Amino acid sequence: MVDVSFTPTQRAYRAGVRAWLAGNLPADWGGPRYTGPDDDAENARFQIDWERRLYAAGYQGIHWPEAYGGQGLSLLEHLIASEELGRVSAPEGINTLGKELVGPIVLALGTEEQKRRIIPRILKLDDIWCQGFSEPDAGSDLAGLRTRASRDGDRWVINGQKLWTSFAHHANKCILLARTDPEAPKHKGLTLFLLDMETPGVTVRPLRQITGRSEFNEVFFENVRIPLDAHLGAVNEGWNAAVGVLSFERATARLYRQSRFMSEFLQLVSSLKSRPGQASDPVLRQRAGALLAELRMHRLLNLKVVSRVVNGREIGSEASVVKLFWSEMHQRIMDFASDVFAQDFVLDLPEAERFRFLYLHIKAETIYAGTSEIQRSIVGERMLGLGR
Repeated sequence: MVDVSFTPTQRAYRAGVRAWLAGNLPADWGGPRYTGPDDDAENARFQIDWERRLYAAGYQGIHWPEAYGGQGLSLLEHLIASEELGRVSAPEGINTLGKELVGPIVLALGTEEQKRRIIPRILKLDDIWCQGFSEPDAGSDLAGLRTRASRDGDRWVINGQKLWTSFAHHANKCILLARTDPEAPKHKGLTLFLLDMETPGVTVRPLRQITGRSEFNEVFFENVRIPLDAHLGAVNEGWNAAVGVLSFERATARLYRQSRFMSEFLQLVSSLKSRPGQASDPVLRQRAGALLAELRMHRLLNLKVVSRVVNGREIGSEASVVKLFWSEMHQRIMDFASDVFAQDFVLDLPEAERFRFLYLHIKAETIYAGTSEIQRSIVGERMLGLGR
Protein backbone atom coordinates (compact mmCIF):
# COMPACT_ATOMS: atom_id res chain seq x y z
CA MET A 1 0.00 0.00 0.00
CA VAL A 2 1.27 3.50 -0.86
CA ASP A 3 0.41 6.43 1.40
CA VAL A 4 -0.06 9.45 -0.89
CA SER A 5 -0.99 11.92 1.85
CA PHE A 6 1.26 14.81 2.86
CA THR A 7 1.90 16.42 6.23
CA PRO A 8 0.93 20.06 6.97
CA THR A 9 4.62 21.00 6.68
CA GLN A 10 4.88 19.35 3.28
CA ARG A 11 1.68 21.03 2.09
CA ALA A 12 3.11 24.37 3.21
CA TYR A 13 6.28 23.59 1.26
CA ARG A 14 4.18 22.89 -1.85
CA ALA A 15 2.38 26.21 -1.42
CA GLY A 16 5.75 27.97 -1.23
CA VAL A 17 6.97 26.35 -4.44
CA ARG A 18 3.71 27.18 -6.20
CA ALA A 19 3.87 30.83 -5.11
CA TRP A 20 7.50 31.17 -6.24
CA LEU A 21 6.66 29.74 -9.67
CA ALA A 22 3.70 32.10 -10.04
CA GLY A 23 6.02 35.02 -9.48
CA ASN A 24 9.00 33.85 -11.53
CA LEU A 25 7.81 32.07 -14.67
CA PRO A 26 7.81 34.19 -17.86
CA ALA A 27 4.51 36.05 -18.20
CA ASP A 28 3.40 34.11 -21.29
CA TRP A 29 4.56 30.70 -20.06
CA GLY A 30 2.25 27.68 -20.12
CA GLY A 31 0.46 28.50 -23.36
CA PRO A 32 1.02 27.10 -26.82
CA ARG A 33 4.73 28.06 -26.80
CA TYR A 34 6.51 26.72 -23.77
CA THR A 35 9.85 25.38 -24.99
CA GLY A 36 11.90 28.57 -24.81
CA PRO A 37 13.39 30.65 -27.66
CA ASP A 38 13.75 28.95 -31.05
CA ASP A 39 17.37 30.08 -31.45
CA ASP A 40 19.57 27.41 -29.87
CA ALA A 41 22.11 29.76 -28.29
CA GLU A 42 19.42 32.10 -26.98
CA ASN A 43 17.47 29.15 -25.60
CA ALA A 44 20.59 27.83 -23.82
CA ARG A 45 21.07 31.21 -22.10
CA PHE A 46 17.39 31.22 -21.12
CA GLN A 47 17.55 27.68 -19.66
CA ILE A 48 20.79 28.35 -17.74
CA ASP A 49 19.34 31.54 -16.25
CA TRP A 50 16.24 29.61 -15.18
CA GLU A 51 18.22 26.88 -13.45
CA ARG A 52 20.37 29.43 -11.65
CA ARG A 53 17.26 31.19 -10.38
CA LEU A 54 15.94 27.85 -9.11
CA TYR A 55 19.21 27.33 -7.27
CA ALA A 56 19.09 30.81 -5.72
CA ALA A 57 15.55 30.11 -4.52
CA GLY A 58 16.58 26.80 -2.91
CA TYR A 59 14.91 24.51 -5.44
CA GLN A 60 18.01 22.70 -6.74
CA GLY A 61 19.53 19.73 -4.93
CA ILE A 62 16.57 19.70 -2.59
CA HIS A 63 17.32 16.27 -1.09
CA TRP A 64 21.11 16.41 -1.54
CA PRO A 65 23.31 16.82 1.58
CA GLU A 66 23.97 20.36 2.79
CA ALA A 67 27.67 19.50 3.03
CA TYR A 68 27.82 19.50 -0.79
CA GLY A 69 25.57 22.51 -1.40
CA GLY A 70 22.19 20.79 -1.31
CA GLN A 71 19.17 21.73 0.78
CA GLY A 72 19.31 18.66 3.02
CA LEU A 73 15.57 17.99 2.81
CA SER A 74 13.88 14.67 2.09
CA LEU A 75 13.05 12.98 -1.18
CA LEU A 76 9.41 13.89 -0.56
CA GLU A 77 10.18 17.61 -0.79
CA HIS A 78 12.00 16.86 -4.05
CA LEU A 79 8.88 15.05 -5.27
CA ILE A 80 6.64 17.95 -4.29
CA ALA A 81 8.82 20.50 -6.07
CA SER A 82 9.04 18.26 -9.15
CA GLU A 83 5.26 17.93 -9.31
CA GLU A 84 4.81 21.69 -9.04
CA LEU A 85 7.40 22.35 -11.75
CA GLY A 86 5.63 19.84 -13.98
CA ARG A 87 2.22 21.30 -13.24
CA VAL A 88 3.24 24.54 -14.99
CA SER A 89 5.51 22.80 -17.55
CA ALA A 90 8.42 24.81 -16.17
CA PRO A 91 11.64 24.89 -18.24
CA GLU A 92 13.55 21.64 -17.83
CA GLY A 93 16.94 23.29 -18.27
CA ILE A 94 19.97 21.98 -20.14
CA ASN A 95 21.73 20.47 -17.12
CA THR A 96 19.13 17.80 -16.46
CA LEU A 97 21.76 15.10 -16.89
CA GLY A 98 23.93 16.74 -14.25
CA LYS A 99 21.09 17.06 -11.76
CA GLU A 100 19.29 13.81 -12.42
CA LEU A 101 22.04 11.36 -13.39
CA VAL A 102 25.54 12.56 -12.58
CA GLY A 103 24.73 14.08 -9.20
CA PRO A 104 22.92 11.03 -7.78
CA ILE A 105 25.53 8.56 -9.04
CA VAL A 106 28.43 10.69 -7.74
CA LEU A 107 26.71 10.87 -4.36
CA ALA A 108 26.31 7.08 -4.43
CA LEU A 109 29.74 6.02 -5.78
CA GLY A 110 32.05 9.02 -5.72
CA THR A 111 34.96 9.65 -3.39
CA GLU A 112 34.63 12.40 -0.82
CA GLU A 113 36.86 14.60 -2.98
CA GLN A 114 34.67 13.99 -6.04
CA LYS A 115 31.51 14.84 -4.12
CA ARG A 116 32.89 18.11 -2.77
CA ARG A 117 34.29 19.11 -6.15
CA ILE A 118 31.47 18.04 -8.48
CA ILE A 119 28.16 18.44 -6.65
CA PRO A 120 28.30 22.19 -5.84
CA ARG A 121 29.30 23.00 -9.43
CA ILE A 122 26.29 21.08 -10.76
CA LEU A 123 23.95 23.02 -8.49
CA LYS A 124 25.42 26.41 -9.39
CA LEU A 125 25.46 25.64 -13.15
CA ASP A 126 29.23 26.07 -13.16
CA ASP A 127 29.33 22.73 -14.98
CA ILE A 128 26.90 21.38 -17.55
CA TRP A 129 27.02 17.61 -18.09
CA CYS A 130 26.29 15.28 -20.97
CA GLN A 131 26.12 11.49 -20.97
CA GLY A 132 28.45 9.50 -23.25
CA PHE A 133 26.76 6.11 -23.33
CA SER A 134 25.03 5.30 -26.65
CA GLU A 135 27.06 4.55 -29.77
CA PRO A 136 26.18 3.92 -33.45
CA ASP A 137 26.27 0.14 -32.85
CA ALA A 138 25.57 0.14 -29.11
CA GLY A 139 22.43 2.01 -28.16
CA SER A 140 19.97 -0.40 -26.62
CA ASP A 141 22.75 -3.00 -26.34
CA LEU A 142 24.91 -0.75 -24.19
CA ALA A 143 27.28 -3.58 -23.26
CA GLY A 144 28.30 -3.78 -26.93
CA LEU A 145 30.00 -0.37 -26.88
CA ARG A 146 33.38 -0.03 -28.61
CA THR A 147 34.80 3.21 -27.22
CA ARG A 148 38.14 2.25 -25.67
CA ALA A 149 40.11 3.66 -22.77
CA SER A 150 43.71 2.37 -22.70
CA ARG A 151 46.22 3.14 -20.00
CA ASP A 152 49.35 4.98 -21.11
CA GLY A 153 51.65 5.89 -18.23
CA ASP A 154 49.82 8.33 -15.96
CA ARG A 155 46.90 8.83 -18.38
CA TRP A 156 43.93 7.05 -19.89
CA VAL A 157 43.73 7.48 -23.66
CA ILE A 158 40.19 7.39 -25.05
CA ASN A 159 39.20 6.63 -28.65
CA GLY A 160 35.70 6.11 -30.02
CA GLN A 161 32.38 7.72 -30.84
CA LYS A 162 29.17 8.44 -28.95
CA LEU A 163 25.78 9.23 -30.47
CA TRP A 164 22.51 10.90 -29.38
CA THR A 165 24.43 12.75 -26.67
CA SER A 166 21.95 15.26 -25.28
CA PHE A 167 23.21 18.86 -24.85
CA ALA A 168 26.84 17.89 -25.58
CA HIS A 169 27.24 21.11 -27.59
CA HIS A 170 26.53 23.09 -24.40
CA ALA A 171 28.26 20.76 -21.92
CA ASN A 172 31.73 21.22 -20.49
CA LYS A 173 31.68 17.83 -18.70
CA CYS A 174 30.80 14.28 -19.74
CA ILE A 175 30.05 11.09 -17.83
CA LEU A 176 31.53 8.52 -20.22
CA LEU A 177 31.32 4.74 -20.36
CA ALA A 178 34.28 3.09 -22.10
CA ARG A 179 35.82 -0.37 -22.41
CA THR A 180 38.99 -0.72 -20.36
CA ASP A 181 39.47 -4.50 -20.64
CA PRO A 182 38.79 -5.78 -24.18
CA GLU A 183 39.43 -9.38 -23.09
CA ALA A 184 36.70 -9.37 -20.43
CA PRO A 185 33.16 -10.68 -21.06
CA LYS A 186 30.70 -8.28 -22.68
CA HIS A 187 29.28 -6.84 -19.45
CA LYS A 188 32.67 -6.72 -17.75
CA GLY A 189 35.71 -4.58 -18.36
CA LEU A 190 33.77 -1.31 -18.61
CA THR A 191 34.66 1.83 -16.66
CA LEU A 192 32.73 5.03 -15.98
CA PHE A 193 34.79 8.19 -16.50
CA LEU A 194 34.29 11.86 -15.66
CA LEU A 195 35.71 13.84 -18.57
CA ASP A 196 36.32 17.49 -19.40
CA MET A 197 34.75 18.24 -22.80
CA GLU A 198 37.47 20.84 -23.51
CA THR A 199 40.15 18.15 -23.48
CA PRO A 200 42.04 18.07 -26.80
CA GLY A 201 40.67 15.40 -29.16
CA VAL A 202 36.98 15.83 -28.28
CA THR A 203 34.78 16.87 -31.23
CA VAL A 204 31.04 17.59 -30.95
CA ARG A 205 28.68 17.67 -33.93
CA PRO A 206 25.05 18.74 -33.27
CA LEU A 207 22.26 16.76 -34.97
CA ARG A 208 19.19 18.63 -36.17
CA GLN A 209 15.96 16.89 -35.18
CA ILE A 210 12.61 16.71 -36.92
CA THR A 211 11.40 19.44 -34.51
CA GLY A 212 14.00 21.85 -35.91
CA ARG A 213 15.99 21.89 -32.67
CA SER A 214 19.44 20.40 -32.06
CA GLU A 215 19.36 18.80 -28.62
CA PHE A 216 21.26 15.64 -29.61
CA ASN A 217 24.84 15.33 -30.82
CA GLU A 218 27.46 12.89 -31.99
CA VAL A 219 30.76 13.11 -30.09
CA PHE A 220 34.14 11.86 -31.29
CA PHE A 221 37.11 11.01 -29.06
CA GLU A 222 40.51 10.87 -30.76
CA ASN A 223 43.45 10.11 -28.48
CA VAL A 224 41.81 12.01 -25.62
CA ARG A 225 44.13 11.90 -22.61
CA ILE A 226 42.63 12.14 -19.11
CA PRO A 227 44.06 11.56 -15.60
CA LEU A 228 44.22 8.05 -14.16
CA ASP A 229 41.92 9.02 -11.29
CA ALA A 230 39.20 10.43 -13.59
CA HIS A 231 36.97 7.39 -13.14
CA LEU A 232 33.82 7.04 -11.03
CA GLY A 233 33.67 3.83 -9.07
CA ALA A 234 36.14 0.99 -9.60
CA VAL A 235 37.97 0.38 -12.88
CA ASN A 236 36.32 -2.40 -14.92
CA GLU A 237 33.18 -2.17 -12.76
CA GLY A 238 31.44 0.46 -14.87
CA TRP A 239 28.54 -1.73 -15.91
CA ASN A 240 27.02 -1.69 -12.43
CA ALA A 241 27.64 2.05 -12.21
CA ALA A 242 25.95 2.57 -15.61
CA VAL A 243 22.94 0.52 -14.53
CA GLY A 244 22.71 2.76 -11.47
CA VAL A 245 22.70 5.84 -13.70
CA LEU A 246 19.98 4.42 -15.93
CA SER A 247 17.81 3.37 -12.98
CA PHE A 248 17.72 6.99 -11.84
CA GLU A 249 16.87 8.07 -15.39
CA ARG A 250 14.05 5.54 -15.68
CA ALA A 251 12.46 6.13 -12.29
CA THR A 252 12.70 8.78 -9.61
CA ALA A 253 14.85 11.24 -11.55
CA ARG A 254 12.01 12.53 -13.69
CA LEU A 255 9.04 12.80 -11.33
CA TYR A 256 8.39 16.11 -13.06
CA ARG A 257 6.91 14.18 -15.99
CA GLN A 258 3.85 12.82 -14.23
CA SER A 259 2.57 16.29 -13.40
CA ARG A 260 3.49 17.81 -16.75
CA PHE A 261 1.71 15.05 -18.65
CA MET A 262 -1.43 15.67 -16.62
CA SER A 263 -1.18 19.38 -17.40
CA GLU A 264 -0.88 18.62 -21.11
CA PHE A 265 -3.84 16.25 -20.94
CA LEU A 266 -6.06 18.77 -19.15
CA GLN A 267 -5.19 21.38 -21.77
CA LEU A 268 -6.17 18.86 -24.44
CA VAL A 269 -9.49 18.14 -22.73
CA SER A 270 -10.18 21.88 -22.64
CA SER A 271 -9.51 22.05 -26.38
CA LEU A 272 -11.74 19.03 -26.94
CA LYS A 273 -14.64 20.69 -25.12
CA SER A 274 -14.29 23.81 -27.26
CA ARG A 275 -14.51 21.90 -30.55
CA PRO A 276 -18.15 20.84 -31.15
CA GLY A 277 -17.33 18.20 -33.74
CA GLN A 278 -14.91 16.38 -31.47
CA ALA A 279 -16.60 17.07 -28.11
CA SER A 280 -19.57 14.92 -29.03
CA ASP A 281 -17.47 12.05 -30.40
CA PRO A 282 -18.02 9.07 -28.02
CA VAL A 283 -14.76 7.41 -29.09
CA LEU A 284 -12.70 10.49 -28.21
CA ARG A 285 -14.53 10.82 -24.90
CA GLN A 286 -13.80 7.17 -24.10
CA ARG A 287 -10.13 7.61 -24.99
CA ALA A 288 -9.94 10.68 -22.73
CA GLY A 289 -11.27 8.63 -19.82
CA ALA A 290 -8.77 5.83 -20.46
CA LEU A 291 -5.87 8.29 -20.61
CA LEU A 292 -6.95 9.91 -17.35
CA ALA A 293 -6.87 6.49 -15.69
CA GLU A 294 -3.38 5.88 -17.10
CA LEU A 295 -2.14 9.23 -15.82
CA ARG A 296 -3.37 8.47 -12.32
CA MET A 297 -1.71 5.06 -12.48
CA HIS A 298 1.52 6.73 -13.59
CA ARG A 299 1.55 8.87 -10.45
CA LEU A 300 0.96 5.84 -8.22
CA LEU A 301 3.79 3.94 -9.92
CA ASN A 302 6.12 6.87 -9.31
CA LEU A 303 5.08 7.13 -5.67
CA LYS A 304 5.63 3.41 -5.21
CA VAL A 305 9.19 3.71 -6.50
CA VAL A 306 9.81 6.79 -4.33
CA SER A 307 8.57 4.91 -1.28
CA ARG A 308 11.18 2.21 -1.97
CA VAL A 309 13.96 4.78 -2.03
CA VAL A 310 12.68 6.61 1.06
CA ASN A 311 12.74 3.32 2.95
CA GLY A 312 16.31 2.53 1.86
CA ARG A 313 15.44 -0.09 -0.74
CA GLU A 314 16.87 -0.33 -4.24
CA ILE A 315 14.77 0.87 -7.16
CA GLY A 316 15.28 -2.45 -8.92
CA SER A 317 13.57 -3.60 -12.09
CA GLU A 318 10.47 -1.56 -11.31
CA ALA A 319 12.35 1.34 -12.90
CA SER A 320 11.80 -0.41 -16.22
CA VAL A 321 8.06 -0.69 -15.57
CA VAL A 322 7.86 3.05 -14.94
CA LYS A 323 9.96 3.96 -17.99
CA LEU A 324 7.99 1.65 -20.29
CA PHE A 325 4.69 2.96 -18.95
CA TRP A 326 5.30 6.70 -19.21
CA SER A 327 7.06 6.67 -22.57
CA GLU A 328 4.31 4.71 -24.34
CA MET A 329 1.53 6.54 -22.51
CA HIS A 330 2.90 9.93 -23.56
CA GLN A 331 2.82 8.86 -27.20
CA ARG A 332 -0.80 7.78 -26.78
CA ILE A 333 -1.61 11.23 -25.36
CA MET A 334 -0.11 12.93 -28.41
CA ASP A 335 -1.92 10.54 -30.76
CA PHE A 336 -5.07 11.66 -28.96
CA ALA A 337 -4.03 15.29 -29.54
CA SER A 338 -3.73 14.72 -33.28
CA ASP A 339 -7.33 13.44 -33.34
CA VAL A 340 -8.65 16.22 -31.10
CA PHE A 341 -7.32 18.91 -33.45
CA ALA A 342 -8.06 16.82 -36.57
CA GLN A 343 -7.11 18.69 -39.76
CA ASP A 344 -6.07 21.73 -37.73
CA PHE A 345 -3.21 19.70 -36.29
CA VAL A 346 -1.13 20.25 -39.43
CA LEU A 347 -2.11 23.92 -39.84
CA ASP A 348 -0.55 26.93 -38.18
CA LEU A 349 -3.07 26.97 -35.35
CA PRO A 350 -1.51 28.50 -32.20
CA GLU A 351 -3.64 26.35 -29.91
CA ALA A 352 -2.13 23.20 -31.43
CA GLU A 353 1.47 24.41 -31.70
CA ARG A 354 2.60 22.91 -28.41
CA PHE A 355 1.13 19.53 -29.29
CA ARG A 356 2.53 19.45 -32.81
CA PHE A 357 5.99 20.00 -31.35
CA LEU A 358 5.49 17.31 -28.70
CA TYR A 359 4.06 14.85 -31.24
CA LEU A 360 7.37 15.01 -33.13
CA HIS A 361 9.61 15.32 -30.09
CA ILE A 362 8.34 12.33 -28.11
CA LYS A 363 8.99 9.78 -30.84
CA ALA A 364 12.38 9.35 -29.17
CA GLU A 365 10.95 8.63 -25.73
CA THR A 366 10.49 4.90 -26.36
CA ILE A 367 14.13 4.73 -27.52
CA TYR A 368 16.29 6.74 -25.13
CA ALA A 369 17.12 5.45 -21.63
CA GLY A 370 16.51 1.97 -23.01
CA THR A 371 14.04 1.02 -25.72
CA SER A 372 10.62 -0.43 -24.95
CA GLU A 373 11.91 -3.80 -26.16
CA ILE A 374 14.77 -3.66 -23.64
CA GLN A 375 12.39 -2.66 -20.83
CA ARG A 376 10.07 -5.59 -21.64
CA SER A 377 13.02 -7.98 -21.58
CA ILE A 378 14.09 -6.68 -18.16
CA VAL A 379 10.57 -7.00 -16.77
CA GLY A 380 10.13 -10.46 -18.26
CA GLU A 381 13.44 -11.89 -17.08
CA ARG A 382 13.97 -10.15 -13.74
CA MET A 383 10.43 -9.65 -12.47
CA LEU A 384 8.45 -12.47 -14.09
CA GLY A 385 11.22 -15.06 -14.20
CA LEU A 386 10.82 -15.77 -17.89
CA GLY A 387 13.65 -17.21 -20.00
CA ARG A 388 15.92 -15.04 -22.10
